[in-house]
Amino acid sequence: MEIKPLSDYPREAVDRLLNVIHLFRDIRAASAWQYDVVLKRSRLVSLAPGERLLAAGDVDQWVYFLLRGELNVHIDSGDGAAGQDARPLAVIRPGEVFGDLSMLLAEPRSANVSAAPTSRDTEVLGVDCTLFGDLADFSLLHVSTKLIFYRNMVHSLRWKLEVYRSKYPDHELANSHRRLKLYTGPKNSREELMALAEQARALAQILLDWNAEFGSGELVDEGADMSDFLESMLS
Repeated sequence: MEIKPLSDYPREAVDRLLNVIHLFRDIRAASAWQYDVVLKRSRLVSLAPGERLLAAGDVDQWVYFLLRGELNVHIDSGDGAAGQDARPLAVIRPGEVFGDLSMLLAEPRSANVSAAPTSRDTEVLGVDCTLFGDLADFSLLHVSTKLIFYRNMVHSLRWKLEVYRSKYPDHELANSHRRLKLYTGPKNSREELMALAEQARALAQILLDWNAEFGSGELVDEGADMSDFLESMLS
């Protein structure tokens, strides 16, 4: 595994790369200074075929975006083996966000995530989300920036839950996320931030319940394939 801070790459190339990720694009449009703060807490990770990125039981606050390649999700077999030869519980493809459930629920990771054995040059962007976790600390990030983060998280989670709902409309979980109360108070406020964070955690728990039943294998790709971007943008 090779881990590099974004500062190791030309800034113009980094900007072009991250412009395809809604979270970074939205923060950059709102504030160049806040964008720089988030960049300093982000890194690119390169994985060899079959190499593990995350392990079940890990506790951290990193959220990841797959830029290139393919990742497999496995559950430990009980003897500590990752079960790399078994069929993966789920497959993560370019454009997808992962690691967000553990971060939002402050729980240990529930599965191993590794580069697929046939995936060459797997590239992952990691963001240290301790920046966003303390809702009362605005020493580094403004309320507006944290609002962008939680709006993106809520949108992503609702999208994934709608995919499950469309596939299993009669399931008891199908309408769970639609029953959550939406925020109707003052916009762009600390009250909205607290409400969005609470909503994101509730949505994450519902998605975790779906995943427990279906292994998260029913989710479709969330974004376009980014595999052509990395080589050209980071050179």
